Amino acid sequence: MIKRIIIIAVNALCIIGFVVCLSVSASIQSSLRSQQAATAWAGQSGERFAQISVFFPEYHRFDENDLRRVRSNIDDTLLTASLETAPMRRLHTDAWSASTEVSILDNHDMFTVNAMAVGGDFFIFNPMRLRDGSFLSPNDIMHDRIVIDEELAWRLFGAIRVAGFEVYINYRPFVVAGVVARETDFANSRAYTYGASLFMSFDMLTEMTGGEASINTYTIVMPDPISNFAYNAVVSAIQYDNVYMVENNTRFSLENTFARIGTFGERSMRTDAIAFPYWENAARFAEDWIALLLVLALLFIVFPIICAIIYGIILSRILFRLIKATILKKLDEREMRKYKDYALEHGLDPHIYDDEEEDDGEDENDIDDEDN
Repeated sequence: MIKRIIIIAVNALCIIGFVVCLSVSASIQSSLRSQQAATAWAGQSGERFAQISVFFPEYHRFDENDLRRVRSNIDDTLLTASLETAPMRRLHTDAWSASTEVSILDNHDMFTVNAMAVGGDFFIFNPMRLRDGSFLSPNDIMHDRIVIDEELAWRLFGAIRVAGFEVYINYRPFVVAGVVARETDFANSRAYTYGASLFMSFDMLTEMTGGEASINTYTIVMPDPISNFAYNAVVSAIQYDNVYMVENNTRFSLENTFARIGTFGERSMRTDAIAFPYWENAARFAEDWIALLLVLALLFIVFPIICAIIYGIILSRILFRLIKATILKKLDEREMRKYKDYALEHGLDPHIYDDEEEDDGEDENDIDDEDN
């Protein structure tokens, strides 16, 4: 009895551990909003979309001319596949970015902060919480607007409601379009280590650098009617080797997670000089944790599965014996009825075997009395 209680308790703890691992894994995935653009873009349409991200090595120059070529190639691919953009509806959108540092004037003192120069629908792919004002938009006519985070807002103005205020970056005036709150989830809080920072237009960075700005990251969400259609379309459009590409919406799938477990450790060895932005580092950090949680979940569920198999075999044997005994009993009763019918038909005693059964019962009782 004690043994059974211990086995039941261990099984219960293992199942709880299994559920907890899967729940934590799902929570980590849902917290990474930068990986969910495909789902958000699809909405209630029921169509398949994929989010593809491309990261370029530091030595590789990818400018706005290359960007226009890539966008044109993707449009051609969609047109060839009869996936033209319908009137008043966009089938795809994209964004790009480059990381840099800028100097900000604060009370006659200059200090350096991290700046992310962005283009396209960047804030669709990175939907940070807006605390004041608005995001940058690809429809902005002027490129002298910036979005700052809360830390920089407090440092410059001592407040958060500062949309419309003016700041000087590299001695040029800029207007604060909005203030955002940084991600505080499990992965992003560890991946983002820059401190106070801002977002500015990539066109402005190009202007400030005399046309020397280079794109580090390109992301697109587009139709994916069949598996790998979007991924292959972007590969064909980029036409460059030594870039790192990932399909964001499937990176946490069970298949990819198992593949990651099989190559655990190899991803740390990189020779392509690619500096990932913080949101990609957060996703890669989450990938490792999700792989670890999957391993733990599998370890937790092994014992209950083994117990279920053992008890299943035992139960099946018991059921087999019961079924066999029932069938044999039915066969005996059937044969007995046949004999009685035959005996009555030929004038024999139909209860001869009944007496033998009673005698057997008496003999058994005698044996029991002798034992007592």
